[in-house]
Amino acid sequence: MIRTLSLTLFFFFGPALLMFMLRNVILLLRIRSLARSQRSQPEVIDITPVDSNPAPRWFYVVAAVLGIASAVAGFIYLQAVDSERRQYVPAHISEQGEIVPGHWQSLPPAQ
Repeated sequence: MIRTLSLTLFFFFGPALLMFMLRNVILLLRIRSLARSQRSQPEVIDITPVDSNPAPRWFYVVAAVLGIASAVAGFIYLQAVDSERRQYVPAHISEQGEIVPGHWQSLPPAQ
Protein backbone atom coordinates (compact mmCIF):
# COMPACT_ATOMS: atom_id res chain seq x y z
CA MET A 1 0.00 0.00 0.00
CA ILE A 2 2.82 2.40 0.85
CA ARG A 3 4.55 1.51 -2.41
CA THR A 4 1.36 2.16 -4.35
CA LEU A 5 0.80 5.48 -2.58
CA SER A 6 4.40 6.62 -3.06
CA LEU A 7 4.43 5.70 -6.76
CA THR A 8 1.07 7.42 -7.27
CA LEU A 9 2.47 10.58 -5.68
CA PHE A 10 5.58 10.26 -7.86
CA PHE A 11 3.46 9.95 -11.00
CA PHE A 12 1.49 13.03 -9.91
CA PHE A 13 4.33 15.34 -8.92
CA GLY A 14 6.83 14.14 -11.56
CA PRO A 15 5.02 15.55 -14.62
CA ALA A 16 4.10 18.72 -12.71
CA LEU A 17 7.76 19.31 -11.85
CA LEU A 18 8.75 18.66 -15.46
CA MET A 19 6.20 21.23 -16.66
CA PHE A 20 7.55 23.85 -14.22
CA MET A 21 11.13 23.11 -15.29
CA LEU A 22 10.04 23.54 -18.90
CA ARG A 23 8.45 26.89 -17.99
CA ASN A 24 11.68 28.06 -16.37
CA VAL A 25 13.71 27.05 -19.41
CA ILE A 26 11.31 28.95 -21.69
CA LEU A 27 11.52 32.03 -19.45
CA LEU A 28 15.33 31.80 -19.43
CA LEU A 29 15.42 31.64 -23.22
CA ARG A 30 13.05 34.62 -23.42
CA ILE A 31 15.25 36.65 -21.06
CA ARG A 32 18.35 35.81 -23.11
CA SER A 33 16.68 36.85 -26.35
CA LEU A 34 15.54 40.13 -24.78
CA ALA A 35 19.05 40.77 -23.47
CA ARG A 36 20.54 40.19 -26.93
CA SER A 37 18.06 42.55 -28.57
CA GLN A 38 18.79 45.29 -26.04
CA ARG A 39 22.59 45.16 -26.40
CA SER A 40 22.58 47.54 -29.32
CA GLN A 41 20.56 50.14 -27.42
CA PRO A 42 22.09 52.39 -24.77
CA GLU A 43 21.83 51.10 -21.23
CA VAL A 44 19.09 52.77 -19.21
CA ILE A 45 18.70 51.95 -15.55
CA ASP A 46 15.04 51.67 -14.72
CA ILE A 47 14.13 51.61 -11.04
CA THR A 48 10.36 51.52 -11.37
CA PRO A 49 8.73 48.56 -9.65
CA VAL A 50 7.56 45.85 -12.01
CA ASP A 51 4.70 43.44 -11.36
CA SER A 52 5.77 39.83 -11.49
CA ASN A 53 4.43 37.90 -14.45
CA PRO A 54 2.92 34.67 -13.17
CA ALA A 55 2.40 31.76 -15.52
CA PRO A 56 -0.89 31.82 -17.42
CA ARG A 57 -3.78 29.80 -16.01
CA TRP A 58 -3.74 27.38 -18.92
CA PHE A 59 -0.22 26.34 -17.89
CA TYR A 60 -1.38 25.41 -14.38
CA VAL A 61 -4.38 23.56 -15.82
CA VAL A 62 -2.18 21.58 -18.23
CA ALA A 63 0.29 20.73 -15.44
CA ALA A 64 -2.52 19.58 -13.12
CA VAL A 65 -4.29 17.54 -15.82
CA LEU A 66 -1.03 15.91 -16.91
CA GLY A 67 -0.11 15.11 -13.31
CA ILE A 68 -3.52 13.66 -12.47
CA ALA A 69 -3.59 11.61 -15.69
CA SER A 70 -0.14 10.21 -14.95
CA ALA A 71 -1.09 9.43 -11.34
CA VAL A 72 -4.27 7.62 -12.44
CA ALA A 73 -2.38 5.69 -15.13
CA GLY A 74 0.30 4.63 -12.65
CA PHE A 75 -2.30 3.64 -10.06
CA ILE A 76 -4.27 1.58 -12.60
CA TYR A 77 -1.08 -0.13 -13.77
CA LEU A 78 -0.07 -0.97 -10.20
CA GLN A 79 -3.52 -2.39 -9.48
CA ALA A 80 -3.36 -4.57 -12.60
CA VAL A 81 0.11 -5.83 -11.78
CA ASP A 82 -0.71 -6.48 -8.12
CA SER A 83 -3.94 -8.28 -8.95
CA GLU A 84 -2.03 -11.28 -10.27
CA ARG A 85 -1.49 -14.01 -7.74
CA ARG A 86 2.24 -14.13 -7.23
CA GLN A 87 4.58 -15.44 -4.60
CA TYR A 88 8.06 -14.16 -3.83
CA VAL A 89 10.76 -16.83 -3.96
CA PRO A 90 13.77 -15.63 -1.95
CA ALA A 91 17.35 -16.02 -3.16
CA HIS A 92 18.67 -19.54 -2.65
CA ILE A 93 21.25 -22.01 -3.84
CA SER A 94 20.04 -24.43 -6.50
CA GLU A 95 20.69 -28.17 -6.54
CA GLN A 96 23.65 -27.57 -8.87
CA GLY A 97 25.20 -25.19 -6.33
CA GLU A 98 24.43 -21.98 -8.24
CA ILE A 99 23.03 -18.88 -6.59
CA VAL A 100 19.49 -18.13 -7.78
CA PRO A 101 18.41 -14.50 -7.15
CA GLY A 102 15.06 -13.76 -5.54
CA HIS A 103 12.13 -13.37 -7.92
CA TRP A 104 8.35 -13.30 -8.16
CA GLN A 105 6.67 -16.47 -9.34
CA SER A 106 3.08 -16.72 -10.60
CA LEU A 107 0.89 -19.09 -8.66
CA PRO A 108 -1.36 -21.55 -10.43
CA PRO A 109 -5.03 -20.51 -10.66
CA ALA A 110 -7.11 -21.23 -7.55
CA GLN A 111 -9.37 -24.24 -7.86
